[in-house]
Amino acid sequence: MFRSRFSFAAGPWLPLLAVAFLAGVAFSALSGNFLTSFNVYVIMSDAALLSVIGFAQLVVLSVGEFSLAVGGIGGFAAVVTGYLLVSRGVPLAPALMAGLLAGAAGGFINGLLVARSQVSGFVITLATGGAFAGASLAITQTAPYTSLPSALTLFGTGRIGFVPYLASATLATAFALWVLFRWRRLGRHMLAVGGNAEAARLSGLSKGRALILAHTLSGLLSAVAGMMAMAKLHEANPLVGADWLIQSFTLPIIGGTSLLGGNVAVWGVVIASLILATIKDGLVLVHVNPYWVTLVEGALVFLAVWLGRAQTWEACRAIGGKLMGRRTTELKRI
Repeated sequence: MFRSRFSFAAGPWLPLLAVAFLAGVAFSALSGNFLTSFNVYVIMSDAALLSVIGFAQLVVLSVGEFSLAVGGIGGFAAVVTGYLLVSRGVPLAPALMAGLLAGAAGGFINGLLVARSQVSGFVITLATGGAFAGASLAITQTAPYTSLPSALTLFGTGRIGFVPYLASATLATAFALWVLFRWRRLGRHMLAVGGNAEAARLSGLSKGRALILAHTLSGLLSAVAGMMAMAKLHEANPLVGADWLIQSFTLPIIGGTSLLGGNVAVWGVVIASLILATIKDGLVLVHVNPYWVTLVEGALVFLAVWLGRAQTWEACRAIGGKLMGRRTTELKRI
């Protein structure tokens, strides 16, 4: 039976967590507002949304593919939901369901095109991501849908103490993905294809099926992120998702997910989101130009990749040392 790895290890985010802690201490000294209940809520609310954005990319990375359509699908799902709520007067639950189905359908189209055309998902999703973003602008005529139901906006900005309601959606999603990749056959199938597609094929596993499933899940999770962003902003804005591309890759990489497939770290994404949200919030509080935040994200990705490579090299050296030790022992016995 083919085995593929599912990582719970600390990964490259552990040193970054220490950096974030030190940064938090510095931000606390520089700004008296950093440790207030409201600011902690802001950090957790941002991290809740960031986590789901990262999940949308993680499921595609699990099969060794990429998706550049995460933001486009998320924004499109939000616009579809806003259109139904505001322009058509559809009740909240059916409208949300329609938005989620729109996202899943968009992901399914991506997966089908990648699986059937044998063209790289990078190229396919580059095209479809732009198409979904264009459709959002066409539907709204660049004007966001406002006057959303109070139940939706309350979920987006409500809190219990410093814990946002949005965190419940994030934790539920994270737990579902953890169960999928740890215990369910479909999740193991995806990891097997991402780890070694040829070995998976010889074991009777379909690569095309894994690709379609991964992209469909990515579309669904992108839609969930779009719903959460809409609830936070109190509007269905066609520009939702425009800045998600870098973040969608940053968070899984920092969290310890492999870019080559076959290895995911669901809870690592959550931790990476908290790290990034903390640093971004602190930079804003100390009046650093917000455009520098993108530079910080890029630096964190570089550091995470470097740390990941260093850990991999150390692991290889350790394994090599053990093998050489065993070989030496066998030779002595001979």
